Amino acid sequence: MVVKAYVMDGVWDPKPGYVPNAREVREKRAVRSDMVYRNLKAGIREVPEPNPGNLDVVIKVGACGVCGSDIHTGEMASDGYTRYAGHLRLPVIMGHEFSGEVVEIGKDVTSVKVGDIVAVEQIRPCGFCDACKTGYFNSCRNIEEVGLSVDGGFSEYTLVPETFCCNINEIENLLGNRIAALEAGALAEPAGVAYNGIVVKGKGIIPGTNVAVMGTGPIGLAAVSIAKASGAAQVFAIDISEKRLEIAKLCGADIVINSAETEKKGHKISDVLLELTHGLGCRTVVETAGAPDSTYPEIVKFMSINANVVVIGRSPNVAPIDLEQFIVKGCSLSGSIGTAGNDIIPTVLRLMASGRIDMRKTITGRFSLDDTQKGINEARKGGQGKVMISQHYK
Repeated sequence: MVVKAYVMDGVWDPKPGYVPNAREVREKRAVRSDMVYRNLKAGIREVPEPNPGNLDVVIKVGACGVCGSDIHTGEMASDGYTRYAGHLRLPVIMGHEFSGEVVEIGKDVTSVKVGDIVAVEQIRPCGFCDACKTGYFNSCRNIEEVGLSVDGGFSEYTLVPETFCCNINEIENLLGNRIAALEAGALAEPAGVAYNGIVVKGKGIIPGTNVAVMGTGPIGLAAVSIAKASGAAQVFAIDISEKRLEIAKLCGADIVINSAETEKKGHKISDVLLELTHGLGCRTVVETAGAPDSTYPEIVKFMSINANVVVIGRSPNVAPIDLEQFIVKGCSLSGSIGTAGNDIIPTVLRLMASGRIDMRKTITGRFSLDDTQKGINEARKGGQGKVMISQHYK
């Protein structure tokens, strides 16, 4: 038996001067895929139907979000190498933000049963390396990433180890609709990235303080929702896209600021935020824009005393940061990546099941599995919220 899936493939060919590590060579994977993989091609293919091992779960995928990594992996530079600079092993079924219905379980599976609906964690740490033993699972030296190095959710059915399945039946009970619950579950991964940055690495929001979110893509929108649910006095959302800023309002932003329009009028974001906070500034600042050239020179001006700046947005550019301001104001800078460990995904799902956050408000497009490439192209246009691939849309 075969099933349909959106598969990415390419040629493993390290660039001259790039020295792959032992794992990359042994397993034909790439830590920096833009230095290793070229001539990438993707499309709907027939692949073998998954068969579970003793501790595996077969999932009928219900919904899978399109991430920036799905967009950039298929984009190639002039030399034919992928523009995506992250971890990759090809061929792979893409899509890592997904949920679905359990249709078959291995004989030793106990935490889920056939008929349950589950969200799936994307990061699979080894549990044995020094990073894992110290609790930094997202920095695992032997990490596997669903949809990038192991098969993901742009598929009719997929195989997932039991330990990475999170039950979302309570979300269905809250919403009274299985499709809505599956979409919510698929949004747990980007929300988990924001939660990890704000709560785990950034030590949480102090109720009654001001929060600024720089960049309102899907992770930034999740940051807005989590900040609001955490009791922030005011949540400011900053972006150049009016469409995304409108979604930010739906997610709980108190004030939205179009930085491009503000600068056209001769004003700096820092001046605006200091005026709006009566000179106090923002205690938590979340950078999800990945635009260090423009965001950090302003952030150091409007961060408050004892503020924490959470770095989530990634960029190949070097950030110009005035470290003296961190010293004088007693501020901290927290880097954050991934969603593994620290009860991150289960906590996000509990927030959803309680009704405190609803990330479905960020969905701006829905496409069928057969139209996965169209969905990726739609997300590539920019200014979108979350584009969803679902078997429920024909």
